[in-house]
Amino acid sequence: MKTRRDFFKLAGVAAAGLMLGISPVISPAHAKVSLEDALKKHLGVGLSAIKESNQIKIKAPSIAESGANVPIQVSATVPIEKVEALYIFVDKNPNPYIAHVEFTPLNGEVFFATRIKMGATSPVRAILKLKDGSYLMAYKEVKVTVGGCG
Repeated sequence: MKTRRDFFKLAGVAAAGLMLGISPVISPAHAKVSLEDALKKHLGVGLSAIKESNQIKIKAPSIAESGANVPIQVSATVPIEKVEALYIFVDKNPNPYIAHVEFTPLNGEVFFATRIKMGATSPVRAILKLKDGSYLMAYKEVKVTVGGCG
């Protein structure tokens, strides 16, 4: 800045922009990510490459009174020796990727329980990555009555 006057001009433009809702910086953390993009980023495949399976069970409420704290449990009858990891996604969250859990034969069985945050009514997807490189998936629709993540 050359002068005090230049400083005040710049400050005035910045203040006007903030009052009008114009942000000079767009944060990638707040950008909405599609389910397909999240799958490709974390799994390397799209939804069409993942096979639905009744070997995976998701226990979650059909109606969650608050999206801020939704309990879920995932179990599977697939032998643990064949399973590499479990991924959890929520389709309509701003970032659908929720969790990634690695398994070994020492786990004994595929089981994972947690609480998640949901922004809106959406399918909750549990995807197993098998050691042969294939994927199995199950999903359950959870209706959210009060907002969780924004």
